[in-house]
Order: sequence, then C-alpha cells, then structure tokens
Amino acid sequence: WSLSLLLLGSWESSRSAPPLSQPSMPLALWAFTATLSTVSVTPPQLPQPQRELLITSAEELQSAFAAAAARPAVFLRLAGTIEIDSTFEIANDVTLRGSGDAQLVSSGPRLFRVNGGRLRLAALHLSGGTAADGVGGGAALVESGGELALTDVNVSNCSAPAGRGGAILVRDGHLDARGGSFIRCSAEFGGAIALEGNQSSAAVRTAVLEGCFASAAGGAVWMGGGDLVLDGCRLRRCGTTLVSTSSVAGGPDRLGVVGWYDQADWRATAPRGGGLSVEAGDARLVGTTVDRCYSVIGGGLHFDAGRGSLEDSEVARCEADLAGGCVVTKAAAVRLTGSSLRGCTAQLAASLLAVGRLDEGAGGEVLLGNGSLLDPSGAEGLAWNQSEVEPLHVLSGAVYYALPAPPGYWLHLPLQDTCHVAREACPADAACEAHFAECRLRAEGGPHCTAPLGAWQQPCNWRASPWLLGERLFTFYQGVKYFETFPTACRPGRLGGTADAEQSSAQCAGPCPAGAFCSGHANVEPVPCPAGGYCPAGSAAPVRCPAGSFSNATGQASEDACLPCSVGHACSALPGGALRSLPSPCEPGSYANASGAVACDRCPSGHFCEAGAIEPSPCQQGSFLPYGGMDSRDDCILCPLGHVANETGSESCGMCPPGTFADSPGLAACERCGRGGYCTDAGATTGTVRSLCPAGSYNPEPGASSVEACLPCPAGSHGPENGASRLEQCLPCTPGEFADGAGRTRCSLCPAGTFANSSGATGCYACSEGHYSAEGMARCVACDTRLTSDRNASACLLCSEGRFLDRPESVIERLANTSATFLQEQPSLCADCPPNATCDRGGTLASLGLPVNTWRLSTRTTDIKQCRTKAEASALSFLAGESSFLRSAAADAAQLAESDIDRLNGRYRSPCVGGAGDSLCFPGHTGVRCEVCELPSQHFDRRHLKCTDCPTAAALLREHAWVFVVLLAVGLARLAHRLSGRLKSLSRWFFVCALPKIGLVGKLKIFLSFYQVFDTLEPVYGVDVAVPGYRQFLETVRLLAFEWVFDPELLHSTCLGPIGTRMATWILWPFALAVAWILCAVAIPALYHGYRAAANLEEQRAAVASTCVLRASVIIAYACLPTVAKNVFNAKQCESFRLDDELGETQSYLRADWRIECGSAEYEALQPLFWAGFLLWPVGVPLCFLSLLLAARRCIVSRRQSRLAEALRFLWGEYQPRQYWWECLDTMRKLCLACYMLFVQTEDGSTKLLRLYLATLGTTMYLSVLCFAQPFARVDDFQLAVGANLVLASTFLSGIAIKICTDAGGASVASEECAAYFGIDSAEDITTVAIVLGGAMLAVLSLVVTWRIVASARDPTIRLVFSGREPILELP
Repeated sequence: WSLSLLLLGSWESSRSAPPLSQPSMPLALWAFTATLSTVSVTPPQLPQPQRELLITSAEELQSAFAAAAARPAVFLRLAGTIEIDSTFEIANDVTLRGSGDAQLVSSGPRLFRVNGGRLRLAALHLSGGTAADGVGGGAALVESGGELALTDVNVSNCSAPAGRGGAILVRDGHLDARGGSFIRCSAEFGGAIALEGNQSSAAVRTAVLEGCFASAAGGAVWMGGGDLVLDGCRLRRCGTTLVSTSSVAGGPDRLGVVGWYDQADWRATAPRGGGLSVEAGDARLVGTTVDRCYSVIGGGLHFDAGRGSLEDSEVARCEADLAGGCVVTKAAAVRLTGSSLRGCTAQLAASLLAVGRLDEGAGGEVLLGNGSLLDPSGAEGLAWNQSEVEPLHVLSGAVYYALPAPPGYWLHLPLQDTCHVAREACPADAACEAHFAECRLRAEGGPHCTAPLGAWQQPCNWRASPWLLGERLFTFYQGVKYFETFPTACRPGRLGGTADAEQSSAQCAGPCPAGAFCSGHANVEPVPCPAGGYCPAGSAAPVRCPAGSFSNATGQASEDACLPCSVGHACSALPGGALRSLPSPCEPGSYANASGAVACDRCPSGHFCEAGAIEPSPCQQGSFLPYGGMDSRDDCILCPLGHVANETGSESCGMCPPGTFADSPGLAACERCGRGGYCTDAGATTGTVRSLCPAGSYNPEPGASSVEACLPCPAGSHGPENGASRLEQCLPCTPGEFADGAGRTRCSLCPAGTFANSSGATGCYACSEGHYSAEGMARCVACDTRLTSDRNASACLLCSEGRFLDRPESVIERLANTSATFLQEQPSLCADCPPNATCDRGGTLASLGLPVNTWRLSTRTTDIKQCRTKAEASALSFLAGESSFLRSAAADAAQLAESDIDRLNGRYRSPCVGGAGDSLCFPGHTGVRCEVCELPSQHFDRRHLKCTDCPTAAALLREHAWVFVVLLAVGLARLAHRLSGRLKSLSRWFFVCALPKIGLVGKLKIFLSFYQVFDTLEPVYGVDVAVPGYRQFLETVRLLAFEWVFDPELLHSTCLGPIGTRMATWILWPFALAVAWILCAVAIPALYHGYRAAANLEEQRAAVASTCVLRASVIIAYACLPTVAKNVFNAKQCESFRLDDELGETQSYLRADWRIECGSAEYEALQPLFWAGFLLWPVGVPLCFLSLLLAARRCIVSRRQSRLAEALRFLWGEYQPRQYWWECLDTMRKLCLACYMLFVQTEDGSTKLLRLYLATLGTTMYLSVLCFAQPFARVDDFQLAVGANLVLASTFLSGIAIKICTDAGGASVASEECAAYFGIDSAEDITTVAIVLGGAMLAVLSLVVTWRIVASARDPTIRLVFSGREPILELP
C-alpha cells in the first residue's frame, strides 16, 4: 500500500500535515501515512427542521419513534429528563434536539440502534445505557451503513460489560461527534467508542473522554478496523485493568526483552491501550491530548496493527504496569509529527515508547519528525526506580527520526550518514562505474547496477522501506535501551538552531556569543549580559565581577570591564548571586581607607565613624565607648561615679581603688574615705557613707579599710545591730536559747526535744523519756498518761505501754501528713489494749501482739478471735507465757524436722501461735483461725488441731471395717433368730417384754433429741464452753448420734475433694447406710428362706420383710435427720470477721471450708446443692413422716393391727394414740433449733444474742405446750422430756450470759458488765455455774426416771401368748 501511494503521490493536506514542497521532509518519507489524512470525513450538517415535535415523556418518545418508521424524516425536541426502558431502532432519518437541560436516561437497555438509518443528536445528555447482548454500544449501536451525528452531546455511565464500545459501537457505519463528552463509560473493548469492520469510520472533534474503562483493551477508544480521527480531543484518566507484575506466571525478567511482553499467556490477553488501542485500521490524532491514562501495556496508546498518526498531539503522564508508558506499537506503522511523549512511566521497560514484537512476524515502523519529542522528565517512579526503566526500547521493526528536530535540540547525524545500498566494487564494466552512485540509491537495481550487494551489514533497512534511500535518518537500533531525552536538548551555554547542520551534533549552533549568555537547555535566543557581570563566549549564566569591583555597563565580555571600588565605599557579593552595578558607601559605624575594598571595616571601640568615613574619630577625654560600630559623637559615654578616664579614645574608665571614691562623673582622681567605717569595695561613689561592721561584731578603732578590723561577739552572746563599737553591745542569750560559737547575730532556739534553763548558754540538754519540749523551751513537759516518748523527743508520739494507736497504717500516714504531732493533739487515739492482745510501748493497730491460741483476719482490726484448742484451762496461762518460744519455733520451722513440728504442735495443742504482724499461724497452716492447710494433700484434723496427711483408701477401709462387721453381725443375728428357737425366745423376751416394760426407745429418742440440739451450741449460737473435758464429752456422745458411721473429721476434711463433693456425701450417706442395713438385716434371712422354700413354706413372709425395710428406713432417717440437716446447712453457715475497723469492712467465710468466702462465685455455686439437700432432708423427711402417719392414723388411733402401723411404731409408739403426730412436731422443734436458726443473721448470727434469745423463747414455749398436751404414753418419758427441755432452756440462758462475758474474739474476759449483771467476774465462772446447775438437774431427773422405770418394771402385765404383747383393750 505504501508503494502504491508513492506512485500516486496524492496527499490531502490538513492543518497539521506538512505540505509536499516542504524541503526538510521529502515525499517519500511521509508517503507511508499519507492516506491517514483521508479519514477527515465531513458529516452532513443538521438540516433545519420543517416542524419539530416536543417530547416530554417516555410514552411520547416511544410513540414518536414508532411513527417515524413510516416517515422519511422526523424532527423531535426533548424537554426535561426522560427515563426509558427499551432500545429505539433507527432505520430512517431521525433528528433529536435537546431543550435546556434535556436528559435521556436508560434504566437498563441500550438507548439507540442505528441500522442503516441516520440519527442526529444535539444538546443532550445520555446516561445509563447498557449493552447486555455481548455486542456493545451501551448508548448507541451504529451498523449496516448507519450514521450517527452528535453535537454537544454528553454521554455518561454507559457500559457494555462483555462487548465493545461502552458508549458507541460502530460496525460498518459512521460516527461524527462534535463537542460534548464521554464520561465514566466502560466495556471489555473500548470504554467509550469502538470501531469494528473495515467500512467503519469515526470523526470525533473537541470532545472530552474522561474516566472511561475497558477490561481488555482501549480504555477510551478501541479500533478493530476502519478509520478514526480524533481532532482536538482530550483523553483523561482512562484505562484498562491493571495487573501487578508479581502475578505474571514465572515473574517478569526485568533485564531481558521477553520478560515484559513475549510470554505466551500475555501476548494476546494482556490489557492494553489505556487511552486508545488499534488492532486494525487507520487512526489519526490531531491536536489531541492523552493524559494520565493507564494500562498493563501501552498506558496511553497501543498499536497492534494498522496505521497511526499523531499530529501536534501529546501523550503525557500515562502509566503502564509492564511496558510502554506512553505508546506501544507492535506491527503498526506510526507517525509522530510535531508531537511529544512526556512524563510517562512503566514498571519494567520503555516508559515512553516500545516498538516491535519478538513472537512471529515483522515489527512495526515508527517515524519521528517535524519537531517531535520524547521527554521522560516529570515521570514519577512506581514500583521500581525509574532510572532503571528506559524511555525507549526497540524490540523489532524500525524506528527513525528525521529532521527537523524541535528548535534547540539535536541528534547525532553525521553528514555522511545517509541511507544507501551497500555494494561491492563493479566488475570490469564502464557503465557500472558510471552509474555506481545512482545504483547506491536504487533498491530495485537497474540495467547498469551490476555490482553485487555487499556481504556486510547494510546501513539501513532499505529492503522493507526503500523510500529511506538517500535520506539522512537517525536509526534506533533493535535491542538497545535509550535512557535520555530524544532528541537531546542543547546544553546550557550552547546556542540551539533549526538548520540541519545545527541539529546534527552536540555542538548545536555553537557556543553562546561573548557578551551574552544562554541559560537552560534548548536555548535558541542569547540573552545580553546584564550590568554587574560579564559573559565570555559559551556562558550559561553571567559571571559576577570579583569582590571589590563593579560594572555599570551591559554586554561586557571579560573581567577587565569591572571597576574597583573607591575609598569610603565597598563592593561585596550581593545575596542570591545578584550582580553589582554600583559601589555601596560605607554605612554609619564603618569605614574604608583603601580602594577596592570588599567590605567596610567596623569602627573600633572608643571611636565613632559617620557615613562614608575614611578614618575613625576618637572619643574626647573623660568619656569612653566600650563597643565598636558607633556612628556619632553622641555615642561616647561619660565615666560614671566611682570611675575616671584621663585619655582620648578610651574603651573604659578606671575604677577607684578600695579606700577611695569618686562622687561626680568624669573625674581624673579618687578621694579617700572618711573615719568611722571602712570601705571594702573599689569604685566608691561617696565618702560620706561608711560601711558599718556587720551584726555579731564590733570595731572599736576608727579608719578601718576592711572587715577584718571588726571583732566577733563571744560565744553565749549575740550582736543584733550593725556598726557596734564596743563589747557591751553584744547581748547574752536568754533561757531557752543558746549560741555555740562567736560572731552570732542572734541566739538560736533550743531544738525541739532539748532545753536550756539559764541565760548565756552555749548548748542545750536533751529531754528524758516520757517528756518532750518544743523549740526554744527552758524546761521539758511530761507526756499525757496515754502517751510516752523517747529521749530527746519533740512531742509525745508513742502510745504508752498497755495502749495502742487505734488506727490503720493508711490513716496514720494521712494524719502524719496533716500534722507531725497529731497523736499529741489527739491522745484519745491511743486506746486501751484490747483483750487477748499485748500492747508494747509505741504499739499500733498493726503491731498488736496476739498470744497463743488467738487470731485476727488482718492487721487493720481489733477483732481478735479464739482458735480451737485442746489445752486444759490450767494450761492457758502457760501457753500465754510460752508464746514467744512458740513464735520463734514457728519462725525457725524451716530448720525443724517433721517430728519436731509434731512435738511442738502436740505440746501446745493450737495452730495459732500469736505474735505481731501477719504471721499468726503455725508452719503449714493458714487461713481463718489457721485451720486451712497450705499443702493440698493435707487436711485440718480438728481432734489433733493440726494439718495431717489425707488417709489412703486402704487406711479408710481398715478404720471403718468394724461398721460393716457390725451390720453383718446384725444380719447374722437376725438369721440366727430365725433358725434357733432358744435365741428366738430370748430375743422375743428382750424386744417384746423387757424393752416395752422400761420404755427404752422413747428415752433414747429424748436423749438423742437433746444431744442433737445441745451439740449446736457452739457452731450455731457461738457459745464456747471452755470447760476441761467438754469437747471429749461431746466426742463420746457422738457415738449415740449416728455420727459413728463415718469419721466426723473425715466428713469435714478436704480429703473428700471440694466442698460440693463433701456436701453430696453428707446428703447421701444415710441412704448408703439404709441399703447396708437392709442387705444385712433383711436380705440374708430372705436368701436363707428362699433356699429353704421347698422345705418350709410358712417362712416365706415377704410382707414381713417389707415391713422391716420400712421400719429400718424410718429409724435411720429419724436418727440421721438433724446431723445431715446440720451438714446441709453448712453451705449457708458463714462467719463474719472484721477486716478494717476504720472503714467498717468485713469478710465472711464458710464455716465448713474456711477457704471459701461467702458471696463469692464458689459460694454461690454451692447454693443449688444446698437447696436440693434442704428440700430432701429438713423439709422432705418431716413431710414424709407426717404423710406416713396420716396414712396409718386410723389403725394407730384404734389400736388395730396393720403392717404400716407396725413399721411406723418407732414414730408413734411412745405417744398417746390421739397424739400420734407429736414426733413430727418434735422433729420440727429440733430442726428449728439446730438448723433453721441459721437463717437468722446468716453471716454474724453466731456472734450475736438474737439466736440465743429466740432459742430460749422457742424452747420455753415448746415446754409450755408439752406440759399442757402431755403427749407421752408413759409418765417417765414425759418427765424426762420436760427435764431435757428445761436443761436446754437453762443452757440457752447460760449461753447469753457467757456471750456477754466473752469478748468479740471469743475469749473470756473480766468485765464490769459481767460483774454488774451476774455478780460473776468471767465467762469461765458462769460456764462452771451453768454446768453444775445443768448437771444437777440432769442427775435429779435421771434418778426420778430410774425410779419410775424400776417401779413400772415390777408391775404385773397381761400379755398374749401368741404375740407376747399386751392385748389391745380399745375397741375399733
């Protein structure tokens, strides 16, 4: 095609194409892109409409287009915003104009499809069209010869997600757009406009394409064929998908030529052409700007094939992920005429221009000329350093630059460097010799071109481009990276030109002429040298005249033209490199006494210099000037008082020596000081004022000149005034003051804690202990009776012995910060030492000494508690006396053997060792009352009062094996009773005759009820009976309360696990006992009877066995109920301890496990288990008893035989028939006194009197009801029950008295209240009296009951032979 154009020689001139006659650009050089100018298609103008139809709604527009199908031409005018939801098919001639802000919005489909018709749009805004059919043209599809003309039409937000042309697709049609814009349109190919088909053409003039996007190619415009003209357009911020270079398979090779482009997966699919992508067809850009576009390859323009022309256009600041920041051309022919590529960036190669390909086929051709410029300046680096990315890279094909270059630029083109055919020498042929030069310029050869082609490298690619022959071209070599601006700008100091010779070398047009300078690059016009400097030939900037000279003429060429400065003037270098054209006179305060001065000298001190001074002028006599740079005589200063100056030009005045003075300014001599004082300083200003001797000294001699003439006052005296002249003026110190050295101006007060009782003292004496003194006192004062002090004390800051400072450490620190003598000001803070504590001299709340067997929660409280002890009453005083030894033993426990510790603990029988501070427990013990073991493998043994190792399973079995032996013996005995007639008779006599005769069951029940309530005296009511043998007595009686089944210490120890596990054991162990009893007492005989069933059928009494089971269950439940209920209530039984007396803070701990704080999460976790046990035992068992009794009440009341009544005889057998329910009432009484009372003041009820009061009141009321009802069938049982309740009532009353006579810690104290109320001094005495009275009552009651039993046993009784029981005389 280029050869045919060369032969035709046709050229359609345009505003940017050079004419054919342009001498610097031959026709052959430009012919290969000549046909691009034919793309300038002039579309028909909008005709004047004959009649326009006004459209205001989508329905009207739809109707108008439907009617247009039957008319040759339709003229419509659109008003307002119309939203459509269908595509308008255009097959004829339709003109649509906008009125005002007319807008056509699509809610989804394409707006127009021009199929062979003609559509003219003007002054409209099209928005929102989408081509969802995979073809393209979101706003309009032009095909089949259709024409679309746009005038001032703005298209926005159109898209073709999987097609071409987000706004417009031209397929074998024509597009003409003038003005308007394409904003934010997107497609796969051609974000705004796409051309497809060789018959397609488009001319876009003065339009703006901004923010458009294509996922594959052509962010703004894509060409797949046809012709395109962009005239005066702006393509801004358009682009394609950006792909990070790290995602390329295998990673790009930055140093090779294939790493950025020649990968098989990327050659055809890499996003390309951020502004324009040409895959086929002809594209022409005239006066068009492509700015800030982006893509993977070809950030601005991408030419894959076809032809391209850039005329007076610019591609700037575009960006490519891989290569070709501005332009990439693969196999296309591209011409740049008067155009520039500037400031583009690429991350791998060719930031401005990449040419060619390495896969298949030949590369493209690029011709640069007519002032085109490749300028990488202004590019901003991306991922890699841009200094490593070349602006131009030629992979294949040909790239040439033809003059002219831009003015002021040059490229290396030697004059002999022309494109020619390299041939060897002619053979012996004269015609060849004659036409040898002509044949070098002919690619096709000729009849005389017989010289063969040379075997060496041809100077240019004339085979592919024969039109290059004879032309002077700069050829860019393949594979070479060009890093500089091209063409190269003439450097500063060189004059650029426009002629070929001036643009063919780095010399440009030569050096800048003398007398002028050429600043910057590409300078084509020299600037005359300004005044103040000179410019030799080749100057890039004026040269300043040397320092000390100036120049007042322009155009100077050498330094000789500079003139020296005159005297009184200076020529210094001006700031900022400015040139000096005139000399500067010396400023005031400086002078210059020689010509050619660079700077004026500063006027020296003692002189002054006026403006333009040649020499400095001195100050007159009697004045001085201490600093230089002064400019007037008035700056000279007269000498001050006490100074003189006797020379001119003085820098300072001389000071009068000591003993002399000067009383007026400017004097030359100093006068002497007068008598009666002394002058110690030089420069005195008057002789009438003397310096007096200081206080504390005196001077009897006049005329002294120094202070050494003043004599000090002796020790014990002081001189209060200055100028003393005799010894009598030194006064002696008064009592309470002293002067321990000579020369004192005043006497010092005796420090606090000392005194001086005479005048003239030279020292003070220290106060003795128990006394204090303030500062300056003549005697010491005795301390308050509550206070004491150390020797030499300034205040009584210690509590006396037997008292303590009753405040926590934090409060003491706060009071001390307020006043250092706060204790002396408030002696009431020293409180009497609390009981069970020792208060040493100077003691505080934190340092209270606790004796053995006492404990407190913290050092901030006086709440001292008694610890558990097995020591006898006579040993308590011994333990108190040995507390210091025990504390030392506990402190040295690390060196003691385990046997020694056991010996000590066994000796003292208490885990609390007392003492001061926080260490109150024996080693291995901690927590409340030192009853928590530090080692998890130990538990606190309440019998031995120490932490012992938890027993093993084998040890437990050995220890409790006798329980199972007893149960087994019961079963065997019952079996023997079945087998042996003699044993059967003996047992029948015992159980049927003896026991009912004496009523032993009822008495045992009364005794058991009494003990079960009495045993709660300490844990529930807080009454500590400190009587020798009391605890041993309780442990012995526990055998009768069913606590013998399990070791009590084991049930309360941590060996069974957490408190929850222990509670579950407390709740469930009676069931295990019942099962064991049934197995031993019922199952063994039942097995025997089952084995003998065939021989003796009369012994098969299953009903009797069930009766025995129910009877055993009732007895076990009755006996275990108070004990189990008490253990269940351990989960609620808390004890409160004061933590801080000042703040009133307390802490409560669970008595069953001192490690658990009441109210904590662990405590709350026990409450569901407590309520389960509470409902099962204290509530469920009494209700169960009552239910069973009610079920059998008729048989019980009528004395009729029934198995249920027999099984329940244990509950009603001792009562009157009508009062069979009394056992339930008595059970509730026991539960109220032993368990339910814990609900009263749950945390600290055991330390109060309310529980004891309620228990006394309740027992008295029950005793009254008992006496009134008399429910017992036997008189001795009634008398025993009355006596037991009387003992309980007296016990509770004694408990009230004991608590009144007991301190808060549980220790017995001798108090005035105790003696006033009861006439007894201490709780031990009250306890003794209570026990003696209670024991006497029990003894009398026991004698009476025994007499009644013996008497009733002698009474004759009628019994039935069959049953052995008394006959039932009552009728049913």
